[in-house]
Amino acid sequence: MHSEPLTTLYGQLAGLVREGGVFMNADHMPDPTTPRINEAERTFRHAARERAKAAGALDWSEWWALAAQDPVLAGPTARRFEIYGDHADGEAAPVGWHVRVLRESGFGEVRGVWCSATDAVVLALR
Repeated sequence: MHSEPLTTLYGQLAGLVREGGVFMNADHMPDPTTPRINEAERTFRHAARERAKAAGALDWSEWWALAAQDPVLAGPTARRFEIYGDHADGEAAPVGWHVRVLRESGFGEVRGVWCSATDAVVLALR
């Protein structure tokens, strides 16, 4: 998601999560201070993706195209694209941005609780 609607969503969630409740977000949250590590991970990930595709695996677009044709999944798939747009439409904010915005939105304690080279999970306690 883009930062503006995500900021709005975090504010809405702060109003819905009860005092003492937990919210977690897992997403692509690369660290902008590690450009060489990010590029190495990207190169590795893209090479693995190309090997999988050569072996017959569906890519992101192909998977969603099939989901859109399925009688059960067509409606939810269309709604997903209405809400989020295409996969590449989002922004990849770092963990620190999520922590700051969740705190500003009303969560009392927020921190990253897991990460890989480019993905992370933040936990927010209301």
